[in-house]
Amino acid sequence: MVTFQMRKQMSSTPLSVVVLVALLSATGCFSQQRNNAQGGDAQANGNAGARLVKSSWTAAGVSWNGGKTAGVQDPGLGEQAFTIAVPTNWRFKGLILRPHSCYAPSVPADGLSYTVLAPDGYTAVGQLPGASWTWKSDGTSLIPKCAPIPIKSATAFLLDIAVPNIHPFATKVTVVPPTPQMQQNLRNAQQQALQSSIAPTRNLVDTGRVRIEYMLGDQPMEEMLFTMMNCLETAMPGYPAMHRPATTQRSCYAHGVVFRRAPKGQLDALLATQPPPPHIDQAWDEHVSQNMRAVFAQYQAASQRQFAAIQDHFKQVTDNMVAQGKAFQAQQRNSFEHAMANDRAAQDATDHAAHLQVLESLNRQDFIDPTTGQKIETSNQYTHNWISSDKNSVVLGADPTFDPNGVVDPVRESWTELIPID
Repeated sequence: MVTFQMRKQMSSTPLSVVVLVALLSATGCFSQQRNNAQGGDAQANGNAGARLVKSSWTAAGVSWNGGKTAGVQDPGLGEQAFTIAVPTNWRFKGLILRPHSCYAPSVPADGLSYTVLAPDGYTAVGQLPGASWTWKSDGTSLIPKCAPIPIKSATAFLLDIAVPNIHPFATKVTVVPPTPQMQQNLRNAQQQALQSSIAPTRNLVDTGRVRIEYMLGDQPMEEMLFTMMNCLETAMPGYPAMHRPATTQRSCYAHGVVFRRAPKGQLDALLATQPPPPHIDQAWDEHVSQNMRAVFAQYQAASQRQFAAIQDHFKQVTDNMVAQGKAFQAQQRNSFEHAMANDRAAQDATDHAAHLQVLESLNRQDFIDPTTGQKIETSNQYTHNWISSDKNSVVLGADPTFDPNGVVDPVRESWTELIPID
């Protein structure tokens, strides 16, 4: 066994909220009865407050087969969730806690919180609700606005979370190793969990026990805490293109903290009695399962709708980008063609001006044959030029009234006036 001297300060982890709520709900409900009993002893003995309170009840005399059963109610559904065995003359208080926080129990059954208190006002058995938390190897959490918790063993959960909050002034904490039977059961559970794992996720199972010594008023007490937890550990691949390294992410669930407490020297006798475990109500379990399936179906449907909406959004974005690309290409093409047309027109104008200048220097001018559209170059000294029907002869003249038809070679040719090009 390994023994630790307890720290006196409270744990700084946010999980303390869950454990403190459980402590107030499950163990504080009998504080008034215990104080009354001690008050009666003080009145009878005169100075009970200054001496050690001795318990007249011993755990070895308890019988879990007789007595009665008590129901644990789920206020969320208004139904009975568990049935707990209660020995004769023992008192009972319990309910299903449904805290709403970052580290709340993963399922309603893990919210089981109850205490069965012996007539001495000290000896008790019970359970506090579980908790859940997440962690990533890059130091972040899977749940936004919830701090990451790097705990990955049941013993670490008890030492770092449960004990500092349930018994912050404990004088001694001892890690209790599992018995051979517990070790075998744990190996079987771990093997079954690994076989049910689907890569890249591993389902890990662990248990832990710690023994505590503390003072309850003037009474030295001993208490055993036990928890079982499992973690889903997933290896996430890296994405070098996005500068995202590979990470490991973990979601863990502690399925309640079982406690057994008794005046010092009587805990072993209490542990040997082995009370029957809580019995879950099948109707409630099925009702909760139906609700969980319905919530999951709603979540799945919402996720599918969100995914479809995202796909539709990106399709619209892609279509808009394609349309904008095509419009840009068309605009670029039109701009290019317009620029080319302007360049051609400018070049044509330049060429035409240069051609006219050349013609002017040579006393030449361009004319168009209106019958063929052919361009014909002749002298610019004559304003009226006529071309023969065989296209081989041109008559030049300055008289606008002159017409060579019937005058010049009337037998073989007819004449068409050429149109001058400015």
